Amino acid sequence: MKSWLKYVLMYLCSVLAISIILEVVYGFGVLKGLRALFGITYVLFLPGFVVVRLFFWDIDWVEKLGLSLALSIALVILSVIFTNLIFNIPITALTNFFVILGVIVLTFLVKKYEEQIVIFFKKMKSVVPNFLGGRK
Repeated sequence: MKSWLKYVLMYLCSVLAISIILEVVYGFGVLKGLRALFGITYVLFLPGFVVVRLFFWDIDWVEKLGLSLALSIALVILSVIFTNLIFNIPITALTNFFVILGVIVLTFLVKKYEEQIVIFFKKMKSVVPNFLGGRK
């Protein structure tokens, strides 16, 4: 079994166990517990983890975890505020879901076309003069 699949299955089993414990102890409801745990993972971990996994290869797992949490918080807050202020999209649960999904997809696209993006900016650097120091 692949290592990432093992971790996903461990996560799903632990989420199910935690939601059952929430049901028994607090009467929270299994579906509400699942929704809360998956929502927390989707908002506070997944966007940053995608960025860290694609762009930072040689860091320790503790650094990956911390950086994933920090980047997720920053990316989600900034992207939701950006879409609300610039595009006047209201802040709701559904729009937040799609904004976070868009951030994840955009990260994959940037990684896929990384070489073309670098070539484009190198061409733009040669076309547009440097306004602070003049052309070199």
